[in-house]
Amino acid sequence: MKLNTVIFTLTLSGLSIFAGELYAQDRDRTDSLQTMYKRDEANIQRAKDEDRMDVAKDARKDTKAKAKEARRVEREASAADRESRYALRAEKKAQKLRKDADRQAQKALKARDKSDRN
Repeated sequence: MKLNTVIFTLTLSGLSIFAGELYAQDRDRTDSLQTMYKRDEANIQRAKDEDRMDVAKDARKDTKAKAKEARRVEREASAADRESRYALRAEKKAQKLRKDADRQAQKALKARDKSDRN
């Protein structure tokens, strides 16, 4: 009986050590898989971040181009407005000069008629 108890105790001890080693190996394998999973997740996240940055950079370039185009259009509109104002002033001045010339011509005609009557 003592021999059976000793053998049984040694067998249980050996099995527990063996189970512990199996558990340790399984745990190492699980840790390794978790590490690989985390690394893969980090790589996927990094790729997503890079894609988002590329999209943001492209959007920024587009926005800058649109802003540049808007500034150009604004400058052209401002120049056209300025030219229009100058043309309006010149036309008003020309009309005034024509009106004055017509008045002078009328005065000259009246003066000629008056001179002819005398």
